[in-house]
Amino acid sequence: MTDLEYIERIFLLPEGEERERRFWRDPALRRMLPELYRLDGVPQPPVYHPEGDVLTHTLLAIRHLPANPDRRLAWGALLHDIGKAVTTREIDGRIRAFGHDRAGAELASAVLNRLGVATEDQADILWLIRHHMFALSWQVADQAKLSHRQWRFIEDPRFALLLDLMKIDALAAGANPEKLRQVDFYRQALLGIAHEDVQTPE
Repeated sequence: MTDLEYIERIFLLPEGEERERRFWRDPALRRMLPELYRLDGVPQPPVYHPEGDVLTHTLLAIRHLPANPDRRLAWGALLHDIGKAVTTREIDGRIRAFGHDRAGAELASAVLNRLGVATEDQADILWLIRHHMFALSWQVADQAKLSHRQWRFIEDPRFALLLDLMKIDALAAGANPEKLRQVDFYRQALLGIAHEDVQTPE
């Protein structure tokens, strides 16, 4: 069995608690994914992450994966914050990880290449990681204020998967209500697009 097959079998375990436990306790995973375990002890702002450090958050995300997850979603959840290992700083007394999404995509690319993840899946996984913080930068609360460029982004066929990742991210952060609200807001926008697509022209 390859390392890739070993890891992906854990993604498919039916119980979220067992998936999380395996990533905590299995020494083989520490050998296969050293970049992941560098997140152990990397701090996060308690106001946004009451669950603790970045590794704790990440493994809670694995716990919250749905049954039989899309492999791209599973890898996105596992690696979405991997960039915090190299970007986390204390600035003016506050813990910051500016640019961890972009740095994370670069680090994840090396991991996925090494493990032999299919090229087409890699592209989608890296897209999820690179964009998982988009709502924070947009700061939009009214669909009428979304730009044409933002609507085009929402129309991307991977956007629904990105919302799934955002929901998992929120659940792994103590069910953060603001993040969950953002997921609902953009899911409504996506549903609006789908409704327009199925309407029969007069």
